[in-house]
Amino acid sequence: MHILGLDCGGTSSQALLTTTSGRILGSGRGGPANYTVNGVDGVLASVHQATKEALQGTNLELDQLQNAGVILALGVSGASRPPDLINLTEAFQKEGFPHVIVKHDATIAQLGALSGEDGVIVIAGTGSIAYGVRDTRSARVGGWGYLLGDEGSALWIALRALQQVMWGYDGRVPQDPILEEAAVRYFKISQVEQLVPTVYQTPLDRGFIGGFSKTVTALASEGHKTCQTILAQAGRELARLAVAALTKLDLLEVEGRVGACGGVFAAGEYLIPFMQAELEESGGKQVVSLPDFEPVVGAVLLGAQALNLPLAELVKELRRSI
Repeated sequence: MHILGLDCGGTSSQALLTTTSGRILGSGRGGPANYTVNGVDGVLASVHQATKEALQGTNLELDQLQNAGVILALGVSGASRPPDLINLTEAFQKEGFPHVIVKHDATIAQLGALSGEDGVIVIAGTGSIAYGVRDTRSARVGGWGYLLGDEGSALWIALRALQQVMWGYDGRVPQDPILEEAAVRYFKISQVEQLVPTVYQTPLDRGFIGGFSKTVTALASEGHKTCQTILAQAGRELARLAVAALTKLDLLEVEGRVGACGGVFAAGEYLIPFMQAELEESGGKQVVSLPDFEPVVGAVLLGAQALNLPLAELVKELRRSI
């Protein structure tokens, strides 16, 4: 029997085919597979694409896997409501997969980041969310979008920096020529006032705007104090998400780790120590750590859980195989 793990994201999908002992047989990539955006058919198509690539180089065909009882485990972005999960499960069963388990993508991110252990992760990309597990309980904090939440995210960081630019333009704070020039260059405009139509154009390009956070990180590494302050604030905001999730799960005073997942954490020393400090000041006993594995490995662990396999042994073999 085999485990086919899928990380289905808004940009792309990733597949990992393993044995039940954790030996990796193949991997592959497919197109976008956000349930809300791409629908059931889009998710199916991207999963088949990634699976086909994962099977290349093996002696296995898809129908062989299905007939042998492969377990298909997926973490799907945009699929958090029970009806969504049921729709996807039934769709894959109709495609010939006998054993299917579908969860939100935060579930597999948590499993991969902490190697299947209980605990909380914070995911900070364009948006932000905390997700944690303790035994049969789970908790979600944040993830409410750029108007109601996403504190500490790439978009949040970018908007804080652009606010500084506009405040300087107004004269409310001292002008910052370095940050202004960086914004003008990134957004390909000729003057600061043009930020307004660029940022407010519809549909809002959250990924493009959030990408300016990389510039903020680069400036912080060059000693730019305002950018360093913004990243420090982001770290503290992300810690507050973790604290709320840890509190919900009665884990705040239990020693462990908080997984730091997502591109924002590339800011490293300009963000993570402030997240750690806020966590400790709030009574947390955890250490902020980067993920052990990518979410697609978490999808394999999700399948292993469904089979009641010993995760500790599986993790060892996965680490050797990777």
